[in-house]
Amino acid sequence: MIILVYVLFWVSLLLVFHSYVFYPFIVKLWSRFKKSPLFTDQSSFPTISMLTSVYNEESIIVAKLKNIKAVEYPADKIEILIGSDCSSDKTVALIEAFDSMPIRVFRFDRRRGKAAVLNDLASAAKNEILVFSDANTFYAPDAVSKLVQHFADPEVGGVCGNLHLSASAKNSGGKGEAAYWRYENSIKESEGKIRTTFGATGGIYALRRKLYRQLPVSKAVMDDFLLPLYAVQQGFQIVYDAHAQGWEETTSSTAKEFERKIRIGAANFSGLVEVLPLFHPKYRFIAFGLFSHKLIRWIIPFLLITIFITSIILNQEGGVYRWCLTIQSVFACMAGIGYILDKMSKPIMFFTLPYYFIVANLGLLLGFFRFLKGTQKAAWNATRT
Repeated sequence: MIILVYVLFWVSLLLVFHSYVFYPFIVKLWSRFKKSPLFTDQSSFPTISMLTSVYNEESIIVAKLKNIKAVEYPADKIEILIGSDCSSDKTVALIEAFDSMPIRVFRFDRRRGKAAVLNDLASAAKNEILVFSDANTFYAPDAVSKLVQHFADPEVGGVCGNLHLSASAKNSGGKGEAAYWRYENSIKESEGKIRTTFGATGGIYALRRKLYRQLPVSKAVMDDFLLPLYAVQQGFQIVYDAHAQGWEETTSSTAKEFERKIRIGAANFSGLVEVLPLFHPKYRFIAFGLFSHKLIRWIIPFLLITIFITSIILNQEGGVYRWCLTIQSVFACMAGIGYILDKMSKPIMFFTLPYYFIVANLGLLLGFFRFLKGTQKAAWNATRT
């Protein structure tokens, strides 16, 4: 029995370190600068369709439309499709009143969720490249041209952009998410140089229209995770461009960020079922990356619980086990201080990061049980406000 405890402790500890430390280090070393053929002039740029699913976005939709209008891309090679998922506010009226550029507006009278809306928009799109954006994502003027230049390489099926998150100085959840996002972007960039980035960034990514597969609509899924991997299943590569930049505000509070993590966790586990064949060893780096960056990361809550319980059991042996339990206790105290500072709206990053780490993994844990129960709806409300 005690041997099993040792095995559980060391396997769990090594998996956690592999996902957060060893794997990022490996892909950083593995990645090499890869020059791909790019479009050199606007006459050779492909035609694009910009797709956005919206729900009750009256507070920001005009700003979003102005941002789209500022995109530097040949006007005759771009179409804009916006689908309203049964919005009950003035979102559609504001879009229709915006006459500075042609927009194809799709008003859906039944709430179905983002995946269903994107399926319909993709089916209606006419152009070669689909560019996906969220209502609260704002692009740099050259972001779209930076994304699509990679499609000159016939092996590239999709491109992930570089999303920057900004948070209020008083918002622990937002500050933690922004810091974590910078870490994730560095991993995505290295993965893209090797072979493929595992999952895109929902607010700023592009995909060849011919590679679009209909997303499941009977359950919650993350389009930016599934669509790129659908392209990978068809033999194409997903790259990352740090120069294709967009910006978003984080959620307005830790409580809202926690709810977002639960929803994303449930949707990720649902989506994982759709791409299980990619874990076969024949996919080599793809299988390795999915296992290291996604699967392990999503079971971290269970690994942490295992490490804590086995540390308590093995604590009497001293040495590394006592140190491990001590470190966990100190980390928990730091997170507790982070919680108190968050309630006071005075976050300090040294304490915010442990607090955010626990909040994020607890949300993922609850998301897993929501996935098992099938209670996560395909349609959800934005948690950023």
